[in-house]
Amino acid sequence: MIKAMFKLILLILLFGFISISPKTRYLVGITLKEISSFLLWTVKYEDREKWIIDKPSWIPSQKLKPSY
Repeated sequence: MIKAMFKLILLILLFGFISISPKTRYLVGITLKEISSFLLWTVKYEDREKWIIDKPSWIPSQKLKPSY
């Protein structure tokens, strides 16, 4: 029982470290960029601009504030 709890806590700490690690975040960002460029490549050229403007609802929208 205690051994299983220790393994669970160790697994949670390891996952937390991996998710916070800058190198891991960089790799995840590069992977998502490549996936999005592949998805955009599969869209027909005529519909590409429409797809970029009218992005699907499952992609969260971000409201950007001016930096000044």
